[in-house]
Amino acid sequence: MTSAHADTAPDDPTRPGPVITDASGSACGDDASPASYRTGTAAGSPVSADGAVDGRTDCRLFADPPPTASDGDLTGDDLPDLAVVGAQAGLPSGLWLARGTADGQIDPDVTDVGEQGTGAASPGSPSDWDGIQAITGHFQTGAGFNDVLAYRPATGTGTILFGNGDGSALSPYSGHEVNVNSLVFTDSSGVTGAPGSKATSIAGGGDLYRTVNDMPRAGFPDLLMVVNGQLWDEPGMMTPGAFIGLDNALPLTGTDPTGSGDWTGWSLTSSLVDGLPALFARNEATGALYYYTPQQLQDLAYGTPVTPLHLADSGYDSAALPVLQAADLNSDGTPDLRTVSATGVSTAWILDPATGTLTARPAQSLDIPDGTA
Repeated sequence: MTSAHADTAPDDPTRPGPVITDASGSACGDDASPASYRTGTAAGSPVSADGAVDGRTDCRLFADPPPTASDGDLTGDDLPDLAVVGAQAGLPSGLWLARGTADGQIDPDVTDVGEQGTGAASPGSPSDWDGIQAITGHFQTGAGFNDVLAYRPATGTGTILFGNGDGSALSPYSGHEVNVNSLVFTDSSGVTGAPGSKATSIAGGGDLYRTVNDMPRAGFPDLLMVVNGQLWDEPGMMTPGAFIGLDNALPLTGTDPTGSGDWTGWSLTSSLVDGLPALFARNEATGALYYYTPQQLQDLAYGTPVTPLHLADSGYDSAALPVLQAADLNSDGTPDLRTVSATGVSTAWILDPATGTLTARPAQSLDIPDGTA
């Protein structure tokens, strides 16, 4: 497990201003914004109308924590956004954010919230994101803003960048991020049958582990992972960046969605339903697509085989559609799917689980800022 101390949260104009008092409890000027959901101390000297400075006052700043952002919301409007790692999907390097809209579509004008890098190099650059898998969740506190976990399958390493809640650029610097122990993603004991195996795909697991073990929910998300051809659930711990480790993870199944092979070559994307994950799984080569409900994932955790919903035999391969991202796009309590093509075209797909169909909304071309390389 790893842990880190987080500094005061970055600016967020949507937060209410904190109550500010000096050591005696007296008012210390007007409410200030932005608010920190921790406490801080600021020193100031009162100035009279004639310009005279009258001593010094140390002010304590207090603020309530921000409301818990809904699943996938990085911009503070309670709508799921689209976050796309660049150097693919027709985008330059970086982590590109498209704001979700109330109709389930996006604002196609994307911004690079990963322009400062992931913290893997100094100085950081957008190219730090090349080859990264990025997922969102409440990794810092189990509540509040959504954060971004950046995982590099090639090395089995990860970093969590704390979210700002307003869609502004993520900071990879101390106090605003935490590294994740490589043992979270790597088999060090042979538990998967192949010591040294690394996760090839990850997705958010919500409170799956705590739920199936009748433990109180904490909000720190699990990780669903494909490792050595098996699907695993690794619980999050109640510390930023801390997970129980792959060696202690819960095996869900070694049988792929077709029922006739293992999970090698499959990738994951998930969305939360009442804090529990619903999972889309796609075969990267054939483009086959399946859907697991939260209840089916719980059944797998209990050792009960399930039959996922078969959505497609082909058409969702990673060459044509490098990006798949699950989200509840029409607020009906059922996760849907966003795809981004190799040429940067985003499509929202609305899932009807009763018929096992995905219905496409009008496609939208992502628009990068002028002058972006």
